[in-house]
Amino acid sequence: MINKLIVVVISTILIKVCSGVQVWETTLDQSVLLQRQGDVNPESGNPNNNIQVTVNSDTYQEIYGFGGALTESAGINLLYVKSQNSQSYWNTLNGLFSPSEGAGFTMVRVPMGSSDLSVTPYYTYDETSNPPDWFFADWSWQRDTTNILPVLKDILTVNPNIKILITPWSAPTWQKTSAGADNAFYWGSLADNMYDDFAFYFQTTIQKYQAEGINIYALTLQNEPQNEPNSYPVMRLSAQNETALVKLLGPKLSSNNINTKILVWDHNWDQPDYPMDILSDQEAYNVVDGSAFHCYGGDVSAQSQVHDQYPNKEIWFTECSGTFANNDWSTNIQWNTNNLYFGAIQNWASTVLHWSFAMDPTGQPHAGGCDNCRGIVTVGYDHSTVTYNEEYYGMAMISKFLKYPAYRLDCSLAGGWGCMGTTCFKNGDGSIVVAVSNFCQTPQDTVIENNGQYVNYTVNVGLTTFVW
Repeated sequence: MINKLIVVVISTILIKVCSGVQVWETTLDQSVLLQRQGDVNPESGNPNNNIQVTVNSDTYQEIYGFGGALTESAGINLLYVKSQNSQSYWNTLNGLFSPSEGAGFTMVRVPMGSSDLSVTPYYTYDETSNPPDWFFADWSWQRDTTNILPVLKDILTVNPNIKILITPWSAPTWQKTSAGADNAFYWGSLADNMYDDFAFYFQTTIQKYQAEGINIYALTLQNEPQNEPNSYPVMRLSAQNETALVKLLGPKLSSNNINTKILVWDHNWDQPDYPMDILSDQEAYNVVDGSAFHCYGGDVSAQSQVHDQYPNKEIWFTECSGTFANNDWSTNIQWNTNNLYFGAIQNWASTVLHWSFAMDPTGQPHAGGCDNCRGIVTVGYDHSTVTYNEEYYGMAMISKFLKYPAYRLDCSLAGGWGCMGTTCFKNGDGSIVVAVSNFCQTPQDTVIENNGQYVNYTVNVGLTTFVW
C-alpha cells in the first residue's frame, strides 16, 4: 500500500485552441490556495491513459454564477472592516467579486428585512399596523440603508454584472395570521385577505431598489416556507399558498414593467413535490421562472426530479451554510464539491450560493437560528483581518474562470477509481473550463481531451480545472 498524506487540490485550467492551458490549484492541506501553476500545451494524437476526461459538444443550462448572501450580519461585519481598515475592505470586495483580481462571484442574495443573521429588533420594511399601512406610506428600510445598501453599492462598483436575488423571511407582521401577537415574527402564515398586499410589498421593494439605481434580477416568494423554528422571523406557506400568491404577483410585476424572475420553494431537497405542485397549475406555470433549493435535507438529485418534470423551468441552488462545528477543511471541500459545485450544477442548477458572505469568528451577529454559521469569509475581532474560508476557495475554483454567458458543457470521465469527478463549462468567449476532482489518496495521471487535442497532467489529490 502507498501511504501518503491525502491532499485535495482544486485546479482550474483554461484551455484555448493554439495556446497554453492555464492550471490553477487549491490543496486541501491549504499549502496551495487558488494559485496558478505552470501552463501546459495541448497535443494532438491518441492519448493512452487509464483516466481520461472527454469534453463533448452538447451544452445544457445557462450558468448565472456563484455567490452568497449579503445578510445584515454580513453588512455589519464588512462595514466594521471599512471603518477600521479601508484597504482591507476593498481588498475583500475585490477578492470576492472582481473577475480579474478575485473569485468573480456574480450572485448576491439579500433578505427583505430581518433574517436569523440580523440584529434585533426584528424588522420588515413596514410594521405600521394600526391601521394597516395599505399603501406603504410609512415604508422604511433604514436598517438596509445603514447596514446593507452601502456594501451592495460598493460591490456593484467592483463588479457591475452582479445579479441580485431578494427573499423575505417574513411578511410585515400585520399581513400574517400571527398579527398582534408578541412573537408575531416567529410564526404564522399569510392571512387570507393579504395576498394582494404582500404581492404589492414585493413590487414596492423592487421599485425602491430601482430608485437607488439597483436592478433586482430575481426573487423567491419566501425563505424556507416549511420551516417554523420559533426563534427568528419566518412565515409558513404551503404549495397552495405560494400558487395563489404567485398568480397575483406575476401579473402585478408585468403590469409595472418589472421583469424580475420569480422562483418558488427556496427550501431543502427533501420536498421536490412542493415546487412541482405549484408548476402543475397552468396559470402559476406561466409566471414562475424556476425553483430554488437549499442543502439541509434530502439529496441533490431532487433538482433533477423537478427539472425532468418541468424542463423549461430553471433550477437555482440558493443556500448552504458551513458551520464552526463542522470545521474540517478537507471534508467540507469534498462534500461541497460533490453536492454543490459539481452536484448541484450536474443536477441542472444555474446558480450555487452559500449563506452569509461575512461573519465573525463565532458566527456573530445573529438573532436566533444558526448560532455557529461560518461566513464565506471570517472577519476577525480586530475588524481588520479577513480570512477566506473553504466555501470561498471551493466556489472560486470555478467562478473565477467563467466568462458570461456561460453554460454547462457535457463531459465524461473514464476511470478515476470512483474517487474522481468532473464538471465542464463553455464560456461566452468560446473557452472551455474543465473542473476535475481527485479525492483519491494519491495524485493521478490524467488526460483531458477536447476536440482532437489533449493535455496530460498529474492531478493532485483534490480538484483540478482545465480551460481550453
